[in-house]
Amino acid sequence: MSEDFVNSLSLEECRSAAKKCACFNIRKVSRAITLVYDEALRPTGLRSGQFALLVCMRLKGAATIQEMAEAVMTDRSALSRNVRPLISKGLVGIEQGQDRRTRRISITPLGLETLGNVYPFWQQGQEKVRELLGQQGLDELLSVLKSSQQSIRQDRQKKGVEDAA
Repeated sequence: MSEDFVNSLSLEECRSAAKKCACFNIRKVSRAITLVYDEALRPTGLRSGQFALLVCMRLKGAATIQEMAEAVMTDRSALSRNVRPLISKGLVGIEQGQDRRTRRISITPLGLETLGNVYPFWQQGQEKVRELLGQQGLDELLSVLKSSQQSIRQDRQKKGVEDAA
């Protein structure tokens, strides 16, 4: 890097950014909690994100890629990447939508059976998170996450943003 272009943050500015940045801190906690659930789900062959997608599909029913992406607050390409292994395992089906441009995805009978078999392992992960955070901490976290999601979703809708992030 050219010395003429060096505009470095001080250590204090870096500490402040690391301490106050919602994105940085949410991502750290998210990765840590994901590891807890992934460890609990390891014997099933599913990862926590795959379990969450199956739960969402069970709740939502058949939906377009766009609708499902909005439901899980991601973009279509990321959702497609994450659904691909579930399709390969026969847990999710994909079919042509009402027109040639859309595809609908849904949980298959095998996916429903798998979801039922995996649920006790998810419960173990949930219990571990409850142990780590305490019931009150978990309740408070879920409450903050829910209200944050609603605020972000409303803001994106006002701006006319299609792909939720």
